[in-house]
Amino acid sequence: MTQTDRITLIKNTSYVVAYDGTQHVLVKNGMVAFKGNEIIYAGKNYEGACDTVIDAHDGLVTPGFVNVHSHIYGSPVEKGFLEDRANPLFYMSGLYDYLQIRALPPEEQPKLFRFALAEMVKKGATTVFDMGIASEEMIDIVSKSGVRAYMAPASVCASWSTKNGHEVIYTWDEKRAYDRLEYAVRTFEKYDGTADGRLKIALYPGQVDTCTPEFFKEIRKTADKTGMRIQVHAAQAIVEYQKIVERHGKTPAAFLDSCGITGPDVLYGHYIFPSGHSINALQLEGELELIARTKTNISHCPWVFVRRGLIMESMDKYLKMGINMGIGTDTTPQDTLAELKWAAICSKTHEKHAEKGTAAQVFNMATLGGAKALGRDDIGRLSKGAKADILIIDTNNVEMRPLRDPIKALVYCGQSANINKVFVDGNLLVDGNKVVGVDEEALGMEIQRAAEGMYSRVKDKDWAGRTHEELSPMSFPVVE
Repeated sequence: MTQTDRITLIKNTSYVVAYDGTQHVLVKNGMVAFKGNEIIYAGKNYEGACDTVIDAHDGLVTPGFVNVHSHIYGSPVEKGFLEDRANPLFYMSGLYDYLQIRALPPEEQPKLFRFALAEMVKKGATTVFDMGIASEEMIDIVSKSGVRAYMAPASVCASWSTKNGHEVIYTWDEKRAYDRLEYAVRTFEKYDGTADGRLKIALYPGQVDTCTPEFFKEIRKTADKTGMRIQVHAAQAIVEYQKIVERHGKTPAAFLDSCGITGPDVLYGHYIFPSGHSINALQLEGELELIARTKTNISHCPWVFVRRGLIMESMDKYLKMGINMGIGTDTTPQDTLAELKWAAICSKTHEKHAEKGTAAQVFNMATLGGAKALGRDDIGRLSKGAKADILIIDTNNVEMRPLRDPIKALVYCGQSANINKVFVDGNLLVDGNKVVGVDEEALGMEIQRAAEGMYSRVKDKDWAGRTHEELSPMSFPVVE
């Protein structure tokens, strides 16, 4: 019997979050069976044959999370460095003078990639959308990891910098953008659908303010020809928003729409600062309505903004307008479960209403919403025919007990450490909250050395020549 013929049964659960064809339902003491990489049963009582039985020990069984927005290769070294810091002259954004100095040399980047990828799957993401270098080495790492992934090589016409901390300078190089687009197409032709179908290649034209209209139109042509999905950052910073209005006299959404970058195959990274937001005083009509009407998706990553005192206003409003939204992590920590909590709480905080931004809404965003954004009806759900991307979450602990509503318990009280097992494509990638085949301690030490090397180079990269201690002071004095 081959692995693809083997049937695995998960039983002795508290609840199974099954999908009834329309919505998630809670099946008390339910069961899940999968054959190879496909679910064959999710319901109350499985009565067929099985080769392996997994005792969930009263655990909660859910679909794996779909992380629709991440930058895997660079995020780990942000930990302990970017928190508590921002530039008020850039409306508290850290894009222009903090992110530029934390880049690592090429030889260090695969280490960060392995580290962040292990963190993501350990914390519940079974599908990830990564935007960045997407080198062949990184693609190989993803393929061997067992994770389901969308790899999107960056292709942008301009890069950011600042020489004074209050003005953003755009350095244009359109030839490089077109060269990178050609690389994305070659990568698609070589790798899309590989790794037993787990790997997909997507388009990532960076940011709305770093590409020309002509290049965006070429992106649309490429997407139509290849079927690749598109993700672009938009309305992620007030500086960016103002620049688009200055250049084109339009909102970011209207500008992208004029270039063909709208529709069900497009994700807008963040779109957190539309007209009318409390720090965007412009009153431009029809912006979010355009996104809803064109069925364009939004990747919502609350933590990267809330750590600087900024929130979406509000997630509940976007959803009620009919905008499909998925959950992403963007930055460190790559913890999708934690993002669910922040998404719900920030919505409630803005609306000043306990019933706005519910556990059900954010759980749907991390599963069905993310799947829809990627054009998939075979992930983000536990149902017959879906991929066997499954989480088993321990409930016999102080975080999850007493267990009445498992979704509320998970979103508001659960921790990623409660995730006991993670299956992707029917393969066990996390067991006992440990990534299978990964020496986490050794990997962590590699990242420690890489980060310390980055700290030593900060002074040479910062526009003001500040050291890492000056740019990001320690919380308390350090005594050697």
